[in-house]
Amino acid sequence: MAYEIVMPQLTDTMETGKIVRWLKKEGDYVEVNEPILEVESDKAIMEVPSLKSGYLTKILFDEGSEVPVGTVIAIISEKKEENIQTPEVKSKEEKKIETVKQEIKEIKIPQTIEIETKKLPPSTASPVAKVLAKEIGIDIKSLQEEGKLPIPAHEKDIKEYIVNQKLDENVINLLKDYQINPEDIIKLYTNIEKITVKEVLTYIKEKNIPLKKSVNSIRKSLIKNLKKSIEIPVFHIFTEVNFSNIPKDAGFTLTTWLVKILGDSIYKYEKLRTKTDEEYYYVYPTVNISIAVDVAGELFAPVIKNVEVKTLKDIAKELEIIKQKAKESRFSKEDLEGAIFSVSNLGMYNVISFDAIIPPECVGIVAVGKAVDNIAKLTFSFDHRIVNGKEAAEFINLFQEKLGNKDYINSLLM
Repeated sequence: MAYEIVMPQLTDTMETGKIVRWLKKEGDYVEVNEPILEVESDKAIMEVPSLKSGYLTKILFDEGSEVPVGTVIAIISEKKEENIQTPEVKSKEEKKIETVKQEIKEIKIPQTIEIETKKLPPSTASPVAKVLAKEIGIDIKSLQEEGKLPIPAHEKDIKEYIVNQKLDENVINLLKDYQINPEDIIKLYTNIEKITVKEVLTYIKEKNIPLKKSVNSIRKSLIKNLKKSIEIPVFHIFTEVNFSNIPKDAGFTLTTWLVKILGDSIYKYEKLRTKTDEEYYYVYPTVNISIAVDVAGELFAPVIKNVEVKTLKDIAKELEIIKQKAKESRFSKEDLEGAIFSVSNLGMYNVISFDAIIPPECVGIVAVGKAVDNIAKLTFSFDHRIVNGKEAAEFINLFQEKLGNKDYINSLLM
């Protein structure tokens, strides 16, 4: 018996998924819940487990394919050599062609059609081919005698010959990347026997041609969320904090301390644990804090959950896991969900002060600048639909009091 594996909907907003890597190959045995491929959703790259055990009989899409949610992407069967019928995957264009073919079949055509034929005069090339050959400077007749062009030669034949003669694979790939018509380059450099990458790059700079890059699913999701964030009424509070009470020999990073002290402070204020859909307020019993991290140029915000009950060691361990997952780009859906507050730290990049955008699911975010002589500038941003200025100021004061309280700091080390 065969089972179909479909492209799963890994997030509420996911419409298509990109197959990043197959973790199993055709013929491999797969256990239930064993990961079989990695999919790039609109939020992260995630492993997709098999819901059935059996042999991976057929892979229907290659790595790099963008596949709509719900489309069959592979087949698992109980027996290794089981004969299965794979579902036929057709594009919209193929379906249109089939419809047209069916319509053609329905047209009644007379059994005999009289066609008047006239003999065309022999010619070495089409008029368009001759014009193109003259522009570029090639002798069609000589090339035909050498067997390098067909008789008659058409525009397509001339173009293919010139491209093969003038351009190597690297140049052709560069032209494709910048969506440049090879004819434009060839006509420009008719005096050069073999056009190199150098000439193409010169042309690109002179014409100021941009490199067109597609926006991946993760970036599209980020753009969508940023648009949502703009709709949130936000206010900012700028402050300075003193980190002199934070022991530097305790083995914990500044981010570890920040997450813990923020978590304890947030827990004391109900409004800082609240979300809204503008119809209701939803007060959460725990403090989940997301950390903004850069992964190969993409922004992710993995979440540390239940911060208020975790120790510094617990948080440090989770930050190490986040660091490792970031290196491998292997965040799961669960890793990125549930945040109530967010931290963005650019201090390690010598940024003194900056303003961060509140993620749509959070009530606030703190932007942390570089500490100079134990003093750092922090910018707190809050969702004004939930928190007012007085409440935010009280929360920040509590956070600063905890930073300055040696007994509290020491208690975290116990």
